[in-house]
Amino acid sequence: MRIVETNPWSVTVTSFLFLGALGMCALGSVLTASVILDILVPGAWPTPSETLFLGIVIVTLEVFLGTGLACLCSLMYNYTAQFSGGVEVALTDDLSEPTPVAQALHLMKWLHVRAWQRLYTRLPVDFSHTKRLGLQLPPGRPERKAQRSGPAETAADTSRYERQRSASDPGGR
Repeated sequence: MRIVETNPWSVTVTSFLFLGALGMCALGSVLTASVILDILVPGAWPTPSETLFLGIVIVTLEVFLGTGLACLCSLMYNYTAQFSGGVEVALTDDLSEPTPVAQALHLMKWLHVRAWQRLYTRLPVDFSHTKRLGLQLPPGRPERKAQRSGPAETAADTSRYERQRSASDPGGR
């Protein structure tokens, strides 16, 4: 489905109704806050009638300016849609295949988990500072001391850390 043009009058009426409802909610909130503040701290805030008058003025400006802006945006969209062809919207009920965005998010999550697992199992970690600071080790993490730093670890070191990890964490997290 391609949206080639909008009806400026419909956009104007709809935005007027939405902004009017939003303005009523704002007036109710401001009036409630004004009454509560007048009860708690008399004289520190303008009276509720003054607050209501100022709120009505601001909401009226907001409604009329917002409605005019929505109408102007509708007219601008109609003008630019003549050159670009409008916006194409795809509506479907078929959810059998995930969208590319969902696939990318799933891949990013999988890569993050895999990188964390590889770093955790392959790098020697020194937890000796945790005792000095009075911290507790997270459950399932063995206390290890770093023997060497850098990428020059051997296959024996890697298998030893993997054995420690599997012995302390039978769930395989």
